[in-house]
Amino acid sequence: MDEHKKGKVLIVDDESMNVKLLDAYLMHEYDIISAYGGVEALEKVEAHNPDIILLDLMMPDITGYEVCKILKGSEKTRFIPIIMVTALSSLEDRIKGIDAGADDFLTKPLDRLEIKTRVGSLLRIKKLHDELISERDQAQNYLDLAGVMLFVLDENGIVKVINKKGCEILGYRENEILGNDWFESYVPELFRENARKGFEKLLSTQAVSTGYFEIPFLNSNKQKRIMSWTNIVLHDSEGNINGLLVSGEDITERIDAESKIKRANEYLDNLLKASPIAILALDSKKRVVTANRNAADLLGYEVSEIIARPIREFADDVDLLEFTDKKDFEMVFYTKHDEKVRMNVSTSLLPDDGGTEGLVITLQDRSRLRGLFITPLTEDIEVNSDQADIELESGYIYLSGSEDPGQSYHAFSELVKSGKPGLCITRMNPDKIRNMYGIAKTPIVWLTKNKMSGQQSIDSTELFRIHPTIADFVNKVEDGVVLMDGLEYLILDNDFLSVVKLLEQTNDTIMASSSRMMLQLDPDVLEKKEFHLLKRWMRPVTGDTPPQDKNL
Repeated sequence: MDEHKKGKVLIVDDESMNVKLLDAYLMHEYDIISAYGGVEALEKVEAHNPDIILLDLMMPDITGYEVCKILKGSEKTRFIPIIMVTALSSLEDRIKGIDAGADDFLTKPLDRLEIKTRVGSLLRIKKLHDELISERDQAQNYLDLAGVMLFVLDENGIVKVINKKGCEILGYRENEILGNDWFESYVPELFRENARKGFEKLLSTQAVSTGYFEIPFLNSNKQKRIMSWTNIVLHDSEGNINGLLVSGEDITERIDAESKIKRANEYLDNLLKASPIAILALDSKKRVVTANRNAADLLGYEVSEIIARPIREFADDVDLLEFTDKKDFEMVFYTKHDEKVRMNVSTSLLPDDGGTEGLVITLQDRSRLRGLFITPLTEDIEVNSDQADIELESGYIYLSGSEDPGQSYHAFSELVKSGKPGLCITRMNPDKIRNMYGIAKTPIVWLTKNKMSGQQSIDSTELFRIHPTIADFVNKVEDGVVLMDGLEYLILDNDFLSVVKLLEQTNDTIMASSSRMMLQLDPDVLEKKEFHLLKRWMRPVTGDTPPQDKNL
């Protein structure tokens, strides 16, 4: 009830004279609403929400007892004070009125001073009650506006108050939560005993705040979630501990994400340490943040001597290190003893959610590698592709003698899509191969004189670079597969015996590895003697008819 407004008094009596009399007594202090029967009284309560009701007992339609029971039985009207006005004065009548929910009684004939005193007293109580309700509702609104779960437990662990966010997190309505034992209802059984002991220990402390905890809870689907909890001990007016205010935030997704990141970082760290490739990682200011053992050995340092230093202390032309993916370019690095080393460099952009960028650098001494520096990548394994239709034993070169190279590419694509790391060396445009055979990640080396292709490439006249490229790849992988197409192109730009020596050298490397190699060659481009010289230590691809010279 607003203290700046008059209180609203509903007078209910079937006799108009009684209504007028009470109106005359109270009209100067209060706003008067009149009703002349029980049904009308209920309608007026619904329409005007009075602050107090003066209710006659004996009415023809509904008695005052019945009206009182209806109003006290409604959540909306139960706190409206009701004074029963009656000519009946027996103890039995008063007990009946009390049972119906009456707050006070006035006995006819009515005394003006008594009426004003009783009405004023009950309205003051009603005003205090309304203020408490308003403060409670305002506090609940504040709780509901909070972005975290808030609830109050009494000294027995019973939920007394919970906000809207808490209901959402638990997956229940408010009335389904209030009155429940928190530990029995929402804490997993495995953690229940320790959680309750912790609660009892908190209530025995004199501290106001009890710090931060991470404890699981169960939602309505019986899913275990992780919450971060902050607790505040509550005290009554005499300073006695009587409960706990708990704020909580569901951090399940964060914990899962942190766990995945931790596992990924551990995996990457182990991969970095075990990698045969020399690797450095730079931050956005081109300072070294990570280096593996191979990178340190290549530069003649300990790993700890490299970390946190600018890359310009180790290399010339650091502007070449752009924050982008870039493959196979040359830079000059300097060892700890100031020796100049020409490195084959590739970079990979390392984006960050915060908007900053990092760079992963792979290095290889060009004096040790005349071929290309190949980074092995595997395709995403397709459903039902755990095993390819074609089987090629490792340690051999297989000859696919067909005019149509499509058979070789199809077999190669099956093998890499079944999870084998692959390398393709080809005369065909790599983009077309990727589109035709669905090869997205497998490294492809283009045999071309076009140095501006934007692809990893080897000039057909640079025969000496092919074997180191293949050797670099098979030494890095287990159970790999190499496809080489374009042998005719190499023979045209070089002499035949040089190509044979290349293949013999490559065969020695393949035999000592866990990989296999497929060689695509149209036999019609060679003389009979040349073809037999090539195929003498090769196997036919499974399913192929062993290539025969048409003159045989």
